[in-house]
Amino acid sequence: MRLFTHTLILGSMLLLASCGSAEEKAAPTPTQGMAPTTTADTGHGHNQGAQPTTSMSLSLAGVTLDIAAKGTLRPNAEYRLEMALVSGEPGAIVRVWIGDESGTGSMKTKADGHGDHYHGHALVPKEISEKTALWIEVQSVTGEREVGRIALQ
Repeated sequence: MRLFTHTLILGSMLLLASCGSAEEKAAPTPTQGMAPTTTADTGHGHNQGAQPTTSMSLSLAGVTLDIAAKGTLRPNAEYRLEMALVSGEPGAIVRVWIGDESGTGSMKTKADGHGDHYHGHALVPKEISEKTALWIEVQSVTGEREVGRIALQ
């Protein structure tokens, strides 16, 4: 029994150490304007290859968000989004999708909100056209809705 307990403790310590330090886990802070960059780390020390990051600030429904979207525009790929609340009242609902404005053929997802920041994932549809973009819909705490577009490379 003693050997089992020691093994369990050692295994737990190794598991916690494998995900890196708190400095590595810090979320990227988006910058204003479009600034594509390339990065290979997901923030948890797991390499998913070099993926471009698109950063932009959008004001929708009385809420301003700094948005960083990391991914590659190819069918069935996934974009990871980090959104920081710059101004407006916390608690807005944020939905994201990739495709055309109507969302036809796209999977709309609700971003997870945690106080002054949100994070989410958006899937690239099977068919990509010149109208394919990242769409962000914000519903403010007062119920106002507005949709914005971010061009993807």
